[in-house]
Amino acid sequence: MTTMYFLDLGFSPDGDAVHPVDRLGTLPSLDAAKAAAEQEAGKPLQWRWMEGRQVWRAELSYQQAAEISVGTRVERVNVAAGLMG
Repeated sequence: MTTMYFLDLGFSPDGDAVHPVDRLGTLPSLDAAKAAAEQEAGKPLQWRWMEGRQVWRAELSYQQAAEISVGTRVERVNVAAGLMG
């Protein structure tokens, strides 16, 4: 399995979660995800860990935020089939 970091950047009404429809991409590391968000925002961001939602979050401007969540991807699944007699 491979760890991936999902970067969502967009509308965040009243500090609520950024919707996954605003996903900018999947990156290989937390540092790469933070750098991509800062490049998109055009400025350095202050990140904080939100334990309850398990995301890194940075406020961009009024009701705009960036969030990084962690996921995993399965590289390969082996399946075999056979006849039962």
